[in-house]
Amino acid sequence: MTKEEFNARLKELGITQRDFSSIADIPYSTINNWGFKVNEKVIPVPRWVAPFLDYFEKSRKYDYLLKEILKAAQNLEKK
Repeated sequence: MTKEEFNARLKELGITQRDFSSIADIPYSTINNWGFKVNEKVIPVPRWVAPFLDYFEKSRKYDYLLKEILKAAQNLEKK
């Protein structure tokens, strides 16, 4: 995953680099350095980031579905 792909994925998820920093418990400066050259080598986005973002997205969807199911169950109980 390149830095550009990382930023595009964050945009898809509606989160910022600062949000990701907080969620993943990584210093913002570390994330900000991904994609830049140091000593002729590009600092890569770590390999774990792509699956982490995939699971983050799945978790959000699961939380939404659970909330909707519980809401529907509460409405049924009221009837």
